[in-house]
Amino acid sequence: MTTAPFSTHAQLRAQFPLFQTPENQSLVYLDNAATTQKPQQVIEAISDFYRHSNSNAHRSSHRLGRVATHALEHSRNSMAVFLNAQQPEEIIFTRGATEALNLLAFSLCAELVPGDEVLLTQAEHHANLVPWQMAAKRNGLNLVFLPSNQGIPCFERLGEYLTDRTRIVSVTAASNALGFLSPLSLIEQTLVSSGRRDQLHWVLDGTQYTAHKSVDVQTFGCDFWVCAPHKFYGPTGVGVLWGRYRHLKAMHPWQGGGEMIREVTLQSSTYAEPPHRFEPGTASLADIAALAACVEFWQRLDRGWLWQHEQALFQRLYSGLSARPELNVLSPWQDNVGVISVHSDQIHLADLGHWLDECEVACRVGHHCTQPLMASLGVSHTLRFSIGAYNCDNDIDRALTAVDDFFASSDQRMASVALPLTTALMSTLSTQAEAPSSSEDTVCFEAPDLSLCSVEALKAERQWQRRYRLLLKWAARVPHQPEIRCDEYRVEGCESAAWLVAQLQDKRFYFYLDSDSNVVKGLGVLLLMLVQGQTAETIRLLPIKAIFSDLGLEKHLSPSRSNGFWALWNRIQLMVNDHP
Repeated sequence: MTTAPFSTHAQLRAQFPLFQTPENQSLVYLDNAATTQKPQQVIEAISDFYRHSNSNAHRSSHRLGRVATHALEHSRNSMAVFLNAQQPEEIIFTRGATEALNLLAFSLCAELVPGDEVLLTQAEHHANLVPWQMAAKRNGLNLVFLPSNQGIPCFERLGEYLTDRTRIVSVTAASNALGFLSPLSLIEQTLVSSGRRDQLHWVLDGTQYTAHKSVDVQTFGCDFWVCAPHKFYGPTGVGVLWGRYRHLKAMHPWQGGGEMIREVTLQSSTYAEPPHRFEPGTASLADIAALAACVEFWQRLDRGWLWQHEQALFQRLYSGLSARPELNVLSPWQDNVGVISVHSDQIHLADLGHWLDECEVACRVGHHCTQPLMASLGVSHTLRFSIGAYNCDNDIDRALTAVDDFFASSDQRMASVALPLTTALMSTLSTQAEAPSSSEDTVCFEAPDLSLCSVEALKAERQWQRRYRLLLKWAARVPHQPEIRCDEYRVEGCESAAWLVAQLQDKRFYFYLDSDSNVVKGLGVLLLMLVQGQTAETIRLLPIKAIFSDLGLEKHLSPSRSNGFWALWNRIQLMVNDHP
């Protein structure tokens, strides 16, 4: 296999087969903080292991076992060079970065005493928070958190939070939610100048850092470095933990089983030396074998050029998103690994995320496993864009264009297009009755205006994007109703919050809905067009599945959006069945 460096960005992108497949040639992949795509040589290395050398490693007396052992140890040597470890035995293979952090939390805290402290930040991924919480509860430890400013830890105040009881400092090297780079040299200087450096262990979660910046654990000065190869173009199913050998040698294993022992009796066991002490059972050997190919891929990349390339894309995307008045960019402009999180008080971010998906732009909506960070920012979730080596200017431009198109389509102040009410698809339904008037014993809710909506109009739009725009127009007809936003009326199963109320008058049902999501509102309007003012018998006979399929919703809606539609329909059925 050639190891010539990549001379152009096009040559680099061509290494990733996913983008060459017909269904993905137009894909703009901006979800790299979740996982990166894999280059051909990594994919081939996994296949090659299964084709030619599949066997269990270590202690094998046959040829395939020796080959598998060589592949595993070759990857260990490669990762030692990649991270600048002093010796290969400092590299521990786990099932992922999460398992590596659990290993550290269990083993490092096992020797601590009640009242000892673990210092963290509010910005940590749950994988670098929950294991320490569990260890603290198990061992009576105290968790201490650095304060933050707009979600970014105040590392300049680290010295204030170091005490005689601080035993572990575990922080992210780069945020997966906001993208900020932690000042590693400042952290090291603070720990050294505190006079307590020999009394504590410094853990760095490098899961997001490793794909963007060179890693030199000797220069950083940390005691442990954790990373996940699938975040830097390597295989899934394997994590890497680097630790200074003297610390690893002093640590107790956190899992027991085969291969991690020296000798076993019925009553006790003695453990192998690192790294095998921490590698019980059969590992994901094919994925570990592919790590060497991943390192070889990185050897063909110019780190300086790659950083400049990603930063140019980041600034282009950041500027474009910041220009949208509807969006609030939460990520910092400077010292960022290419992650941009946005929030909005005007739209439901899941609607925008779904729109981008329909435009072949892959990004992520959620709390990104950083709920304490989200809480400190006063939000529950964000829409996150994250840049990778294979992205280009055209990717950024298409993403920004899709965002602009979304707001042009979902502007609730736009005039709605008049649409006929009667449709061939609804010919079996009776004419929609007027909503019931209020009375002394009836709570009055505001029904959506369905007079300009029709299923046939939705069906007439041949392109899914136009159907999506029409659903968003219909959503504007759903009034905001705080009085129904309570647990009694909440619809379970919707990704976005949704509420539904039914009233019965003269044996006809009238429904009132609200949601945080315009897509859910639009889908709710679609259902209400079919059921509003109808009898229980008519509603039960509705061919909802056929209508759903006929409109192409089954094909185009994401599973979460489809679940929302069916959750609304299931609630309607329950309401109807309660009134025979």
